[in-house]
Amino acid sequence: MAPTPIPPENKSLSFANRPGFTIMLLSFFLIATFLIGIGVGTVFGRWSVSSTNSGWASIGTNGLRPDGESGSARVALTPEIDVFWEAMGLLYKDFYGDIPDSEEITTGAINGALNQLDDQNTSYMPPEQAEFFSSRIEGSFEGIGARVEWSDEFNAVQIVEPFENQPAWNAGVRRDDYVIKVDGEDLTDSNLTDAIMLIRGEKGSTVTLTIVREGVFDPFDIEVERDKIDVPSVENRAVGENEDIAYVRLNTFSQNASGQVAQALEDEMAKNPKALIFDLRGNSGGLLTEAVRVSSLFIEENSSVLIERFADGSEKTYKTEGKAIAKDIPLVVLINGGSASASEIVAGAIQDANRAPLIGETSFGKGSVQIPHRLSNDGIMRVTIARWYTPADRTIDKEGLTPDIEVVRTEEDFKAELDPQLGKAIEYLNDQLNK
Repeated sequence: MAPTPIPPENKSLSFANRPGFTIMLLSFFLIATFLIGIGVGTVFGRWSVSSTNSGWASIGTNGLRPDGESGSARVALTPEIDVFWEAMGLLYKDFYGDIPDSEEITTGAINGALNQLDDQNTSYMPPEQAEFFSSRIEGSFEGIGARVEWSDEFNAVQIVEPFENQPAWNAGVRRDDYVIKVDGEDLTDSNLTDAIMLIRGEKGSTVTLTIVREGVFDPFDIEVERDKIDVPSVENRAVGENEDIAYVRLNTFSQNASGQVAQALEDEMAKNPKALIFDLRGNSGGLLTEAVRVSSLFIEENSSVLIERFADGSEKTYKTEGKAIAKDIPLVVLINGGSASASEIVAGAIQDANRAPLIGETSFGKGSVQIPHRLSNDGIMRVTIARWYTPADRTIDKEGLTPDIEVVRTEEDFKAELDPQLGKAIEYLNDQLNK
């Protein structure tokens, strides 16, 4: 299906009057940086499901660490927790109607508490969702091929990055589309996890997404045929009029991404290119360790890559590892709104080191660290424990990285298969070399 034409901007649909505006959110997964049934990829600072069943968060109330049965959360809640049981007692005793089962009540209570945190990345997944979460990390997936998040403002699933040449993209789904219905089921009172479970499915099956798009007056449907999603980790080739500029693109910071980038760099450097373009557009992140190792390929040894700052005020600075392969060749890094987390770590380290300019669009802005903990009921509690900062102590979270040279790639560019961002990178490097 071809992309739907965009009418004049004055016909854009407003979300302001949609119901459920203050609904509690279950945030998108850190990467929250894995790919799940529809290709959701946020970033995994660390994937480390706790082997314990304690269920206590890493940092307790007021920064105090938990201590078993007398943990700080229990201490802090004791004065008021009896009111909760008093209210539940009245509910179970007198309510005229059906009472949800205990799992639903527990999930609702936990989510109600998390909704007070103003942190969409700290979240709880009940057992059935946790099983799905874990299985998607461990293996391949089938779905529509897009990274998404939940829009707090619009109560809808926002398409952050549809992977090019994957099912959603080919059907006409585009970045910043909002999915308000899945197969006719309204998502207003839903959350991201439930929406994902509606959208994902087996290869060959279809799903109908009801889309709201800026500049289009009415919502419209796009039918997507699900498929096995296969996004190659690394692509490399020669670009430029004389094919004398090396181009390396990294699509995800999966295990051994640094090794694959290193091999691609060595292959391209063997051709004696005059310059290099490193493309992180649409890369939603992945493993922190790989972000550090990839950064190490481009900047001087013993350089800072990022600062990780914790709730108690302590911090850790990550340094480059090993020998850089491409620390001297003229370089440009491409980013866009789909570049998130681990991508922002690498781009920020390169920018702060004055190693290369960033060209493209402001990055996504995912700069916090979550650790998943397996609970005694097999649910998963993801808790934000730290935030990331660039070596120059710039925050990434919710702000993203501003490119040194801003170039927007429009819908019309995509349709015409034009890439002005790549074109600008080639132009910039040629200009620098000709000075």
